[in-house]
Amino acid sequence: MKNNEKIRSGESQLTPYRSGRFYSIDNEWYFSVRETEDQGPFSSKLSAEKNLNTYLSDFEHFNAKKMDNNKNNFKLV
Repeated sequence: MKNNEKIRSGESQLTPYRSGRFYSIDNEWYFSVRETEDQGPFSSKLSAEKNLNTYLSDFEHFNAKKMDNNKNNFKLV
């Protein structure tokens, strides 16, 4: 096992290679997410990090609401 290879908690295999979430093109910063296209440009990495935190918070909030609404639509027979 190489120094940068780890087994994450709850996983039985080595973590696959992962690239960073943030990247820069021509001094403009972006972040990538699985759910949609990459977000940006932002003027700095710090700005991209702050916007990622907002994105994740919004994503969690709206998906929690969606899950609650779905639970209310189910009826036990």
